[in-house]
Amino acid sequence: MQTVSRYLLSQLVIAYVSGYHGRNSKVYDRRLTLHRGVSNPISFTFKNEDQKAQDITSKTYEFNLIDSESKKAVLTKTLSILDDGSTVSTKGDASCTITEGDLLPLEAKFYNFAVREVKSDGSREITYADTGYAAAGTVEILDGAYPEFVSSTSISTFTLSSDTFTSGAITGRPGINNNQALHTIAIYPKNFTGTVTVQGTMVATSPTDNDYFDITSSSLSASSSVSTLNFTGVFQNVRFKAVRDTGTTGRIDKILYRQ
Repeated sequence: MQTVSRYLLSQLVIAYVSGYHGRNSKVYDRRLTLHRGVSNPISFTFKNEDQKAQDITSKTYEFNLIDSESKKAVLTKTLSILDDGSTVSTKGDASCTITEGDLLPLEAKFYNFAVREVKSDGSREITYADTGYAAAGTVEILDGAYPEFVSSTSISTFTLSSDTFTSGAITGRPGINNNQALHTIAIYPKNFTGTVTVQGTMVATSPTDNDYFDITSSSLSASSSVSTLNFTGVFQNVRFKAVRDTGTTGRIDKILYRQ
């Protein structure tokens, strides 16, 4: 039997806020790593040149993540001052959490980060990443450790024939699904009365109409509200067919599909 250890840790960053930093020099600063697919908590400790935590009770700090290539800030977070239980002041600790959503638009690569104090007049004051007066630290965004959020497929183009709206073929991603794989759709109708049917194929990679069979369907009545529909299974392709009742003029604006 394999035994695996997991560590419940918060990444800790020490920021220097004042004084001459020739004493008690810190010669190594660990790189931060942020993982896609999960939230990443980071703790910050604010110290002086004697490695003593500083009172930050009434101060505001912000974390900036900077693209090392474009030199532009791609993420800014205001730090939360942590209560250390002292009845006098809060000594040195603050934190922020980089969420799964924060990392969605960012590439997996190296970034720089900096922490600065936001003064009451709106100006910013430097804090240092180490005792050598470096202001920037290093962050590496990594993927592959956790499943990542995948955006829904949006279908807004339909072929209209008489009263039938038919989408094109959308892959059912059979290579990553199994028989219990959940597929979900959200239907966005516009005063639509009729039936929306999900159809699928098992083998054909370039399907014709004869390759499709019905999987499930939903009936709508003069609806303009979002309607949801779920189904399970492995399919090579799926498509959506909406047949409106004769004499009505409603339509399907779009369908969001997640597999």
